[in-house]
Amino acid sequence: MFSFFRKKPPRYPAESKWTVLDGEHNGLPLFVRRNDSARELRGHAAYQHRVGVAIPLRQPDANGLPMPDEIAALNDIEDALASALEAQQDALQVLAVTTNSMREFVFYTRVSTEIEARLKALQKSFPSHELQFYVAEDPEWEGFAQFA
Repeated sequence: MFSFFRKKPPRYPAESKWTVLDGEHNGLPLFVRRNDSARELRGHAAYQHRVGVAIPLRQPDANGLPMPDEIAALNDIEDALASALEAQQDALQVLAVTTNSMREFVFYTRVSTEIEARLKALQKSFPSHELQFYVAEDPEWEGFAQFA
C-alpha cells in the first residue's frame, strides 16, 4: 500500500546532466561543474569511496585559471579519466572544480582498490601534466554535498 511514497533505490544514471556554478574561494574565482544526475547514485552501498584527481595548471592566469591553450589538454585528460574510471560503471564523475591554479575531478567508485593502477597507467598518456590523486571513504558523499 502507498508504494508511490517509497524512495527509489539508488541507481547509476543513464546519462549525466551538468550544472555550472561559480563563486570565490580564498579570494580567487571558483568554477564548478556538478553532475546533477549523480544524485540518483548517492547513497548506493557500493559507491562509498571518493576519488579526487587534482591537476596543477602549468601556466595559470593571474586569477589561477587555465589559459585557453591548456583547456584543450584538461578536456582530454577529463575524457580519459572518465573512460578509465567509469568503465563498467565502476565510478561516476560528480564534479569538476577549477580554482587556485588547479583543476580537480571528483568521482565516486565501487572499485577503490583498482583506482591507483588505473590512474598510474593513465598518467603515462599525459606526461605534460601531473595527476595527483587520493581515494577516501565517503559513504555520505560529503564531497559532493559541499556543492549540492
